[in-house]
Amino acid sequence: MDWFRVHNILTFYLPVLIFVSLVYGFITKNSKMLIYSLGYLVAYFSIRLEIHHYQNKLSLHGDRRFVRALIVLDLFAVGFLLPMVLSYTNRANFIRNIILYLGVGVLIYAMAWKLIEKLTERRLLIISLGLSLVIGMTTGGILEPLIFALLALWTYLVVKHNLVPYAEKNNG
Repeated sequence: MDWFRVHNILTFYLPVLIFVSLVYGFITKNSKMLIYSLGYLVAYFSIRLEIHHYQNKLSLHGDRRFVRALIVLDLFAVGFLLPMVLSYTNRANFIRNIILYLGVGVLIYAMAWKLIEKLTERRLLIISLGLSLVIGMTTGGILEPLIFALLALWTYLVVKHNLVPYAEKNNG
């Protein structure tokens, strides 16, 4: 399999697929799908923003370890945890759930920062696919976990190909 081609296809078509699922959730009035799709869209664009800052060496983004930790945080906290928390939130427990999300998000970042050297690309993909199964079990649908799995695969390829949005084959 040509991983460079898969990387480039996902880079281009993943936001389109997420937007289509967002529109589908809006048309079918499925609020959970809307929340998950918005979370995936925000996670995708936040990862793209981290890559952009890394390539332009803005502030601390020149450090590869820092950017990898932020990408893992974006995938797990914004792509998985935030939609999961918001889809089961109502007016009575909104503040409590947001505070819980912020606490767990800081914990995820601290763990990612501590374990980023041990967290290989393959382990990241396995953990992400496991979280995709959790999403599938909680939502009962197939579209939300499939999109998260594709987002996880794209993140895996971004980390594998040295934090670039579009991969190129090296001729050396």
